[in-house]
Amino acid sequence: MHMKLLKTLLFISLVNLSSAQVHTDYVGAGHNQGVTVSSSSDHDMSTAIHTIDGSGLGIDEFMAARFLGNATLGADYETILHVADHGISNWIDEQLEKPMVSFEDTTWMIWEHFYPQYIEKWGYDAVVNATDAVIPYWFYWKMAWWNNTLKSDDLLRQRATQALSQIFVISEKSNLELSGPGMANYYDMLYKHAFGNFRDMLYEVSLHPMMGFYLSHINNPKSDPDNNIHPDENYAREIMQLFSIGLFELNLDGTKKLDGDGNEIPTYDNDDIKEFAKIFTGLAPSGYYWPWDDYSGYPVEWGNDYNQSPATVVTWELMQPFDSWHESGPKYLLNGQVVAGGQTTLQDINSAIDNLFNHPNVGPFIGRLLIQRLVKSNPSPAYVARVSAVFNSNENGERGDMKSVFRAILTDAEAMDCSWVEDEHHGKLREPLLRYTQALRAFNAYNESGRLWNWGYLFDEAVSQGILASPSVFNFYLPDFQPNGPIADANLVAPEFQIHTSATSINYMNLVYQWFMYDFYGEVATWASNEYMNLPGYEEDELDPIDYIYLDLYNELALSDDVEALVDRLDLILTGGLLSEETKSSIVNTVIQIPENEPEYRVRSALYLTFIAPDYNIQK
Repeated sequence: MHMKLLKTLLFISLVNLSSAQVHTDYVGAGHNQGVTVSSSSDHDMSTAIHTIDGSGLGIDEFMAARFLGNATLGADYETILHVADHGISNWIDEQLEKPMVSFEDTTWMIWEHFYPQYIEKWGYDAVVNATDAVIPYWFYWKMAWWNNTLKSDDLLRQRATQALSQIFVISEKSNLELSGPGMANYYDMLYKHAFGNFRDMLYEVSLHPMMGFYLSHINNPKSDPDNNIHPDENYAREIMQLFSIGLFELNLDGTKKLDGDGNEIPTYDNDDIKEFAKIFTGLAPSGYYWPWDDYSGYPVEWGNDYNQSPATVVTWELMQPFDSWHESGPKYLLNGQVVAGGQTTLQDINSAIDNLFNHPNVGPFIGRLLIQRLVKSNPSPAYVARVSAVFNSNENGERGDMKSVFRAILTDAEAMDCSWVEDEHHGKLREPLLRYTQALRAFNAYNESGRLWNWGYLFDEAVSQGILASPSVFNFYLPDFQPNGPIADANLVAPEFQIHTSATSINYMNLVYQWFMYDFYGEVATWASNEYMNLPGYEEDELDPIDYIYLDLYNELALSDDVEALVDRLDLILTGGLLSEETKSSIVNTVIQIPENEPEYRVRSALYLTFIAPDYNIQK
């Protein structure tokens, strides 16, 4: 039974016993004819009659909410009830069949919305000659991400893709900022493979031009010793260290293997890096990679016809092989595998991908990283082993099936059982980005225009996290980061604490205050685009009110006169019932001092206090 279920005294009275059917099983079996039940707190979350009518006191709802806290970027009350009613496994089945959306298409749609307006307002010459020429920068993709994330109902795939993006990292904090469509296309690739096979994803990550630009293996040449030219080793290193097998050999449960002297065993050395670097030579662009091609920041094919679809002149296909630039000769890969000389570029790459994909480290290495992103920072070896086993072979004997891996992670007993909540080592610091998305999704953010085009820049700057915006290929935080103090002393890790600093924690609280006291005015698209472009004629007050983003707090306002019920509702939606009694009392005692004739102020204050509470920010 959930630890947060009703702790108030129940008063049960029996009426009309003469007309009631007599049952001899037990209270709670569902036989409530002729019985009324009241309690000191009777509202939608803990209606007292549920103690004996067979439905229970929200056990399913609490469990569903906790599950959705791991499995989505945010879920509203109706979604929680749907999962509770239909079951977690059925909900996963439903989600696996949801249609996909295209982040790249949305990026171009948003860019095409703005571009003609720039031309109309300032003229063609002023726009194309501006210091920051109007090309589809990173923030158009960012607007597309927020729009699709808030509007789509493929909640599980969205969450899975966001987690994968922190493993297969590219970042706008590089020259990739010049192409929003390219970043969107890369995200679409992860989005597509989130429910596919890991091997296919690793292959397309390796050949995607955005990764080629980011880790510098695009146009990677073969060796030319006479001119001191050697293959770039950057991607060869990171595909092993970060994207597949990690630094040390692992057991199935994620613990490190040791040699006879008790030392950790490296998975590869510098010679292995050099051999894999030879593999990733001879890859070059397949088409037109604007704006990196020399077109002075504007595609000459367009001329003055700014209405021409950019999709006709810009492609983001996988890099193509040029065998004459590919390193010939044999390559010596891991576990004694030798790639024979004379293979084509793609044959060599496929051999290398197979070599890594079939390495025994991949299941525990990737499994642990995904558990950390979705559920907890310190999974038990048994948890990792169960997920690794599913990676190695799903119910159909398939290796690397990501659908099965995500299901195994999210439905494991260690993720679901309430007993783990009491374990002080269980859980994780909720990522700042997920607090933001949850606020918007849980309360159905909307605006009059229907354009949920948040660029997210202010939030990223304040808390050091945004989608595809990490400072390096090592993500926002290292998986084994240990903050000084009790966590490090216990030899535990807490990755998200690497960006939880005295500055970002205060910034977060200030942002939350703005969210709930003033709605989300400051991060909408019109302001973001015009201000960042520094185009002539920009005025700070030109934000169109139809783009203001609001939260739907109708149901919360209905509970404003019953603050305890209001806080219970927020406890369910946001934490799965894990606010402590002390925290709930503090929120209730603070909010109840606000006059009843200020219902919106009551609700917004309760939201603010919940979102800054440690019980909320530590996800269990």
